[in-house]
Amino acid sequence: MAVDAAGEAVRLIEEAEERLKEARAVLGAINGGREKETWPGERILAEILSEGGSVTRERLYELAAKHGMDRRGLGGFFRASGKGSLYEVPGMDRIILTPSGTEVARRQLERREGITYDEPSTGAFAKVAEGPFGEDWDSDEDSVYDKL
Repeated sequence: MAVDAAGEAVRLIEEAEERLKEARAVLGAINGGREKETWPGERILAEILSEGGSVTRERLYELAAKHGMDRRGLGGFFRASGKGSLYEVPGMDRIILTPSGTEVARRQLERREGITYDEPSTGAFAKVAEGPFGEDWDSDEDSVYDKL
């Protein structure tokens, strides 16, 4: 029953993605085929998210240059008040996305690549988690707890 529901959900999502593609094509025709220009910062945040959500300061500078942004303009990402998009981890050479920055990056990736969904695999996490636990289930050490 759950597998049928999951399959139906995936089918509906794929149908929605197809309709979204058609709507984008119509919108592109209305706009003369031009895509809405995005702020370079959105593209930088999307690349950071694609790389795991954190980068070194040097990598951030490389991404800024790649997207035509001067590195002196990166300070806006680190706003102390309001919704900063990036946070520098003290004592480390790591820049991480904040929840606000992650949301901006996620929206940019969805616009650029579209959303893709795979059929969920049942018990994927259980297979990973239960391997070591299951190996010693009948060990002498655990037999003490069988009598409790």
